[in-house]
Amino acid sequence: MLSHRQKHLLQLLWLSQTRSWLRHQIPLLGSIIAGKPEAGESRMDGCIDIDPTTLRLPKNARTFALKVRGDSMRNAAILEGDIVIMEFREAKHGDIVAALIDGETTLKRFVLQNGAPYLRASNPKYPDLIPARELVIQGVLIALLRLSER
Repeated sequence: MLSHRQKHLLQLLWLSQTRSWLRHQIPLLGSIIAGKPEAGESRMDGCIDIDPTTLRLPKNARTFALKVRGDSMRNAAILEGDIVIMEFREAKHGDIVAALIDGETTLKRFVLQNGAPYLRASNPKYPDLIPARELVIQGVLIALLRLSER
């Protein structure tokens, strides 16, 4: 059995951990389609409180979160309803990205082939997406959250 003093110290520890844990809030900016790209609008749907040390985030990290809709990234273990944590930074070949391709948004793998960028799904029923006009990387995946159903 814990003494009154031990309980008090544990409560103080939990409180201090909670306070430090709440220091990094990641804005949840709506959803993103993992499927055929579609016109999207970003809206603030609240924040996700994350311990920055868990994600190994630098203090100046510019992050945002999106809820996944669709199944084009299922073979990368990204499922409908998951929340992806993205960082504003330059994408490298093979990164999973939130992208604006020809005016529509999607979640796909960034591929560079012979210097030409395009997007690839992680589900064979979806074709590669080659930009006709523009490809803008909006964020690079750094973490995935999946809540279990209760």
